[in-house]
Amino acid sequence: MNRNFLFKKEMSCFRKCSRITLPVLLIVLCLYSLSACVSHLKEAKFNYTQAQKFSRLYQTEKAIAYFKRTLREAEKEVEKHPSAQGYMLKGMAELSLKKWEKAEESFLNAFSYGFEKGEDWARQLSLFGLASSMEELGLENSALRIYSNLIQKSKLKPVTVSAAQKYSSIMLRRALRKEEKERKKMLAVVLKAVEKLAEKDLSCGFYHYLQSQILSHLSDYKRSFEEAVMARELGLPTQEIFRDNDLQIIFCYQRLKVKLSPEEWEEFRARYMKWVKRWNWKDPEIPGWKKETDHAAGN
Repeated sequence: MNRNFLFKKEMSCFRKCSRITLPVLLIVLCLYSLSACVSHLKEAKFNYTQAQKFSRLYQTEKAIAYFKRTLREAEKEVEKHPSAQGYMLKGMAELSLKKWEKAEESFLNAFSYGFEKGEDWARQLSLFGLASSMEELGLENSALRIYSNLIQKSKLKPVTVSAAQKYSSIMLRRALRKEEKERKKMLAVVLKAVEKLAEKDLSCGFYHYLQSQILSHLSDYKRSFEEAVMARELGLPTQEIFRDNDLQIIFCYQRLKVKLSPEEWEEFRARYMKWVKRWNWKDPEIPGWKKETDHAAGN
């Protein structure tokens, strides 16, 4: 099988999981936001919450409408009472509406006003938002530095998870362009960074998911399989990522069938079938959620 094809297949997961970033950040916003005494800020937060809700439900038109409402309220807020938190909300709305340049400006304004004591959550959100807008504007190196910084220093799990996804996505995309020796070096760097995150929080299924994807790039299909199983057992943030992880498990199964000796394959297959039974899959290559017609079409 063509190696570039395998890389492209495995990279698809990061394009998918990039869609979880803002919904994940909403958790931070809801859990750590301070009560707003000014109505425009309060309305902006409410509208942003509604926008994220409809975004998770794939109701795009309603989500966009609420993002626009968020932006209007945030603009009124910063006009009358400019603050770091107000500009942060304005930037988050602009980011969701793909107004990259304006989003970058808003996040920079947020930092210029400075975050008050107890608003470290907002500072980290703004850092992530700034990196995201910079990445979209082609400033990938600057974005990568911020993501790397957040991975190492952020104490807010949703921000750390989102930064890890973005960091891994950029590094893997770069690795794809390199020759094998250099590619393996870059992948080793990414793997080490994600392994450190997993060591700090072994219960986070998403970190195991990322490790599985990276190990698959390194053709370590046994470890990739084990990490994917761990990710499935511990749980993943969205149904889309959950299903992609199942496909990764099947991919490892298919690659190991070719790679292992007959004796090793029989031993592995016996263990694998126990998981298939546990998960109530239709067969070793058809998860419970996948229709047989889809499987046939894929073949």
